[in-house]
Amino acid sequence: MKAFLSIVMLSALVLPAAAQERPKACGALPKSWEGQAYAVEGDRLTGVGLKASIRLWGIRAPRLRDVDEMETVPGMRARAALEDLLAAGEHRVACKVAGWDDHCRLLAQCTITAEMPLGTPAAAHDIALRLIEDGWVYGFGLGAALAWDGEASARYAHFEAISRQARKGLWPLWLGEPEEASVPAK
Repeated sequence: MKAFLSIVMLSALVLPAAAQERPKACGALPKSWEGQAYAVEGDRLTGVGLKASIRLWGIRAPRLRDVDEMETVPGMRARAALEDLLAAGEHRVACKVAGWDDHCRLLAQCTITAEMPLGTPAAAHDIALRLIEDGWVYGFGLGAALAWDGEASARYAHFEAISRQARKGLWPLWLGEPEEASVPAK
C-alpha cells in the first residue's frame, strides 16, 4: 500500500505539467465555461452544449467502471457525491479552464453556488475541494499551480490530510482498513 501511495504522489508531481499544453488536435482552449452540468464520474462532468467533458483540476476519483466494464462501488459512490453537489447548486457551474488532459478533456476548477449547509446564505463552493473534504476523491497533480489561485494546491493537500485522518468517505477502503472500521460506532 505504501508503494501505491508513493507512485500516486510521484505521478501527482510529474504528470500535470504535461497536461497543461496539449497538441492542437484538442482544439482551441476556452478560458472559462458556465452552464448546466452533470456528473459522468467522480472527478468528471459534462456540460450542456459543451463538446469536451470537464475533468476537475487537482483531484482523482475511483474509476466508475473496472476493466470488465462493471460498475464499481467506490466509483458509484464518488459519482453520486459529485452529482449531489451539482444538484445542490441546481446543476449550474462556473469553471475556469487550466488546460487539456491527455484525453482532450478540459481541466478546470469549477464552482457551484449553493446553501451549504442548508439554511445558510448561498455562496460559491469549489466542487473539487468539497469532494476532497468529504473523502470521495484525493488530490492529484497538485504540483502545477493554477494561475488564478496559487493556493489551491496547498488547500487541497491540507483538506485531503484532514479527510484522510478522519477516515471520511472512501479513505478506509483506500487505506486497506477492514470494512467494519469504516462504519461509525453508534
